[in-house]
Amino acid sequence: MRRARPALIAGATALALGAGPAASAATGFDWDELGARFCEVSTSGSLAEMRPLLTDALVQEITFAFARAGEAPPPTLFQTYSDPVPVCRATTRNAALVEIVRSGARGTPAWTEYLVVVPETDGTTRIDDVLFATRRSDTLRARLKALAGGG
Repeated sequence: MRRARPALIAGATALALGAGPAASAATGFDWDELGARFCEVSTSGSLAEMRPLLTDALVQEITFAFARAGEAPPPTLFQTYSDPVPVCRATTRNAALVEIVRSGARGTPAWTEYLVVVPETDGTTRIDDVLFATRRSDTLRARLKALAGGG
């Protein structure tokens, strides 16, 4: 039996953000915990760690869009602008939205995004989309559709 090369495995994992549902998504219906974990992971740039926080449908869209584009997802995939920022604060707005405020160390620049969260059949809550700060129609799913050539 041949062994796969670690670099190939790491690249495939980053592109696919993992495979299958993640049993470690222990966020239940605690939206504050989900938002805090999202902030922690999104500011670190770890796409593999983001996988347990996302719905399977969103992971499939991300994987498809970036495979069609022939590139890997950027570490800033889940934020409005492409400049990484060190501060991310999450506040639950309601059962469907978690507000994410991003800023520099001294509070600027600052912008607000919203995580669209949905309950899953396994009792967890996961992120199904991100509403970006530019306009209502600017969402992660809309950007993925455009990247895949469908919009």
